[in-house]
Amino acid sequence: MGNKTQERGVALFMTVLIMSVILAIGLGISGILIQQIRISGNIGNSVVAFYAADSGVEQQIYDLYKLKENHSPSYNLTMANSAFYEVTVECSTGNLRCSEGEEFYGLPIDQEPEGEDGHCSSMNFCVRSLGTFNTAKRAIEVNY
Repeated sequence: MGNKTQERGVALFMTVLIMSVILAIGLGISGILIQQIRISGNIGNSVVAFYAADSGVEQQIYDLYKLKENHSPSYNLTMANSAFYEVTVECSTGNLRCSEGEEFYGLPIDQEPEGEDGHCSSMNFCVRSLGTFNTAKRAIEVNY
């Protein structure tokens, strides 16, 4: 009988130990899931920001195609859903119709390096657009 009295708390100790391990695993998994849910919530904002940037590119290309007289090389717009885009166009260094300090159908020529990428090296124009929605920002650059 001496052995049984010394082992009476072992079953309770093992139960508490196993329950603690299961709880730790459950809390770890739930922490990961909560983080993923937050990230997936921002994906919706990211998509709207991307489409806002795309709208800016489309508007600038349309304006270049139509050669509007009041065309501006950079502008911004707040859309109906409060998304926002900023778009700029740069004339290519390889575009023979563009030369520094002149205009191309009312479009001021900008051939200054912008950032690390330097001059626009496409055939005609480089269009850059930054879309913003809530905290998400997405950028698109089109070279044509």
